[in-house]
Amino acid sequence: MNTTDIIRPKTLNDFIGQQDIAMEVKIALHSAKSRNDAFPHTIFSGAPGLGKTSLAEIIASEMNVPFFPVLGASIRDEEGLRNILSQLPADGYDMQTGQVIVPGKVRYAIIFIDEIHRMKKSLTELLHTALEDFKLSMKIKNPLTGRTQSGLYWMLKFTLIGATNYLGVLPRPFVDRFMIQSCFEPYTEAEIIRIAYHSAKKLKLDITPEAITELASKSRGVPRILNRFLLRARDVAIYAGVTQITLQIVQEMFQIQNIDELGLTKLDRRVLEYLAAVIRPIGIGAISQAVGEDSNTIENLVEPWLVRLRLMVKTQQGRQITELGLQHLGQSNPFQQSIIKL
Repeated sequence: MNTTDIIRPKTLNDFIGQQDIAMEVKIALHSAKSRNDAFPHTIFSGAPGLGKTSLAEIIASEMNVPFFPVLGASIRDEEGLRNILSQLPADGYDMQTGQVIVPGKVRYAIIFIDEIHRMKKSLTELLHTALEDFKLSMKIKNPLTGRTQSGLYWMLKFTLIGATNYLGVLPRPFVDRFMIQSCFEPYTEAEIIRIAYHSAKKLKLDITPEAITELASKSRGVPRILNRFLLRARDVAIYAGVTQITLQIVQEMFQIQNIDELGLTKLDRRVLEYLAAVIRPIGIGAISQAVGEDSNTIENLVEPWLVRLRLMVKTQQGRQITELGLQHLGQSNPFQQSIIKL
């Protein structure tokens, strides 16, 4: 078992934060189990690292059903989609009629599609009838005539759980077919501290409360970032020849990784420095070119933290640095232009 698997929560009781989502999942789990039915189709949205995959795995574990994870970009065509659906367990079905004949044997597997927004629109449309009526439109060659015929064919019942950073880009008719639609939010510092203690306990690390607080303050409300920092602090402690992760060890780790007092990385500062250089509002494409980084990375990982710290704002005209942002860089407005005060 790798380190990520050790840290990842295994049950709903272990899942910290996202209370509204966890309660909705808990109710749906209880209902599905009581009715001996499949968990409802679900779509999770939100920034990377907030626990969407972990919660999907927990649902499969709680339902005691097979779990098939796949990346949306890896499903390139109809055949690829049908290959995934062909893996569904057929126990308890009459394969001739598609009727359930032994309910106790049926296991409604979960297909988890991460980055589901990267699927082609034509494939999401193909899933419409699969999600609602558990029928799939397929083209099958007639062995007698040699002609290809299209039609709706029954398929095994399953649950689809999708995860996305960009819910708005998915076709609305497709999204509407998901019974549960939940948006993950950044965790509070108190929740991140609880997760840090939980992870440290699972990894059997000796860490001081001050070190935990320092890690949490720069983790952006994202468990994945928190756990990465925790593991890097462990490595620094081992290199230093000490058994306890102290505040000093954590500070040394941040210094090695070029993370400043506000938790800004080198990339964060490059973005902020570029905004300070141009002063005026500017689009994401220009920022991406200027700092040499993919625009999705900037939108998902950089912008939320800069906005949260009030170092940058997003306006209809584009992204713009604030006075706080200039102050953090040790600069003033050289052109005396209108800078947003927060």
